[in-house]
Amino acid sequence: MTPARRSIRSIGAAALCGLILTACATLRVGNDFDHSESFSGFHAFSWMPRTNYGSRNPLIVQRARDAIQAALTRKGLTYVNDSSAADFIVDFTIGSHERIDVESYPAPYTGPYWGYQGWWGYGYWGPQVDVRQYREGTLSIDVFDARSHRPVWHGWAKKELTEADMERSEAAIQEAVDKVLAQFPPG
Repeated sequence: MTPARRSIRSIGAAALCGLILTACATLRVGNDFDHSESFSGFHAFSWMPRTNYGSRNPLIVQRARDAIQAALTRKGLTYVNDSSAADFIVDFTIGSHERIDVESYPAPYTGPYWGYQGWWGYGYWGPQVDVRQYREGTLSIDVFDARSHRPVWHGWAKKELTEADMERSEAAIQEAVDKVLAQFPPG
């Protein structure tokens, strides 16, 4: 293999690794809602009273609560202290846990490959198993109809947390809240 070809292969492998690492750190979001609910009457919200939000760090909880309230207010919704004056009640859970990702690769291929200048090379090696441990952060936001107390909307975000996310959580929390609440109210 020529040095130029090796260089191109190295660049391609580095680009692929970068793409895979970027995909791993991607924020995944989703939601579900009661399709029979009319969200047009939702103008004022209040918080569901509770003490445990899933995180042992009260700063994380406060950052999430502040980000959710600010995002809903930016949408033109009004926060009210008195839950009896609210149209909907908001609740959330935030936390993280260790995850293990296991990937296996097929048994080796032993035949030659057809390349740019004809047949070249030998098979690749395998089977191989890669095990990777990481921390995944999760944010869930729930909305309840204030009058019926029924759940009407659920949004979530998941992301593999980096050291930067854990050391400076404000940006990661804000990104998750913004992307989840971009889908609220539905319709």
